[in-house]
Amino acid sequence: MVAFWAVKSQGWSSLIKPYVWTTMAIGTSVTLGDFICQFLERDKSILKVEHDRFSSLPWWNYHRSLIMCTSAVLVSTPYSFTLARTVERIFPGKQSIQIAKKMLSNILMAPIGISLVFTSITLLKGQSLSDAQEKVSKDMPRTLFAGACYWPFVSFLNFRFVPLDFRPLVGSAAGTVWNIYMSSVANKQ
Repeated sequence: MVAFWAVKSQGWSSLIKPYVWTTMAIGTSVTLGDFICQFLERDKSILKVEHDRFSSLPWWNYHRSLIMCTSAVLVSTPYSFTLARTVERIFPGKQSIQIAKKMLSNILMAPIGISLVFTSITLLKGQSLSDAQEKVSKDMPRTLFAGACYWPFVSFLNFRFVPLDFRPLVGSAAGTVWNIYMSSVANKQ
């Protein structure tokens, strides 16, 4: 019984460091993506910034970035971390067929991840669940298409060449570019 408990506790403790790193990577990626998105949209008349006291940058909505980061840390990280480990457990290895299965799994699970992001951001903005449902149904198809054009290449490189514990970090680096797009779509009225 003691040996079983030691193995169990070692198993959980071995997940803490990768989870913390994943949380930091995804949180940073999403926040940086939102910051860059706001910078790129700074001259557009559709961007209405409510200037807050935390930012000396007139175009940066700190509250929006905080919402994006909160969604990333509380929603995207647990989902991404669990998905990556589950897919690796089901399809272990770096053979071409295993990589293809992992990529297909990610494509098939993408609607859930996108829905979680859109829903959490909408709710964190103080909007209703029906607003979140409308956001998902309106923006899901083109977001899913954009992701299908971008992520397979990233996924192939990540699954083929990157060890499991570092995949979320590499994915987050590529995710910064993706998060510029996601921030634009998620925050568009």
